[in-house]
Amino acid sequence: MTVPPARDWILTLNAGSSSLKLALHDLEGAEIAAGQMSDLDVMTVSSARLGETTRALAEGRGLAAAPLAVGHRVAHGVEFRAPGELTPAMRAALEKACAFAPLHNPPALHVIDAAAELFPQARRTACFDTAFHATQPPEETTFPIPEAWRAAGLRRYGFHGLSYASMVRRLPAQLGGPLPPRLLACHLGAGSSMAAIREGVSVATTMGFSPMEGLVMATRCGELDPGVIFHLLRAGETPESLERALNRDSGLKALGGSGSMKDLLARDDPAARFAVAHYCHWAIRHAGSLIAGMGGVDAICFTGGIGEHAAPVREAILDGLRWAGLDEGACHVIVADEAGEIAHATLAILRG
Repeated sequence: MTVPPARDWILTLNAGSSSLKLALHDLEGAEIAAGQMSDLDVMTVSSARLGETTRALAEGRGLAAAPLAVGHRVAHGVEFRAPGELTPAMRAALEKACAFAPLHNPPALHVIDAAAELFPQARRTACFDTAFHATQPPEETTFPIPEAWRAAGLRRYGFHGLSYASMVRRLPAQLGGPLPPRLLACHLGAGSSMAAIREGVSVATTMGFSPMEGLVMATRCGELDPGVIFHLLRAGETPESLERALNRDSGLKALGGSGSMKDLLARDDPAARFAVAHYCHWAIRHAGSLIAGMGGVDAICFTGGIGEHAAPVREAILDGLRWAGLDEGACHVIVADEAGEIAHATLAILRG
């Protein structure tokens, strides 16, 4: 009996502070297997543990012993405007970028190093959540702050770029036609944002210097007057306590006692109802600004856990945007696929 040759494959890794998502893809980009390591300190994940989890996913699927390439999600790319090969120079630049994303980039770099140790022969790529928004005009990205601060890289970057890039690439096939010229894109989940996408490129988005800005989120505050921070610092809070509170104890959790939109929609108490109403109100407010930035809107597309599964939230947002004159049938939902976008970008790099 002839044994078929082992198939080549690529590995995609998406590291958060407390979870690590893994997916195996064939050389056409199709997902073969996926898994997740949850409720852990990603900074403690060893190459041995990563290898154990990867082998479990690959077992029995006729795959080669090691991936041809490993693609990584990196939240903040700073100056990088597109996915790229992970060179030593890029690795060094991303180390410096940790100052801009102290909660997000260090876990990604730790996993990058662990994967390099585990699969030293595999090519490595980095895909950045900020890169999709590099097309935005300077009027959109520039903070009106002292020049020295601007020169140090303080500006609006935007995030969820892999999700938006995936939407732009895949939505035409779902629609059976071209991408709407003025698309209001809504990635609503534990982290929530919206983007104005005109002719396929980002012209504005709600997240800015960090993923904390913009919409209300599961445990992040979203838009906040800087004066509140000054007041709390004078009242005795520290930068560390403020960062923790505004990232982990705010948003839906602070208003309704839970960061889960599913839980809040299942309840009928005043706090839960207010949290949902507040979330939708501010989503409508921000959507109006993005629509103005595009000079109108031709379609709206939802993705992410809330965007895909919370129909009452979608309906409330659409009801608040009736003034925009969206045609019937101009609302779409697409499954988020950041791993697939990493695989797509990695394969493009492999093919040159």
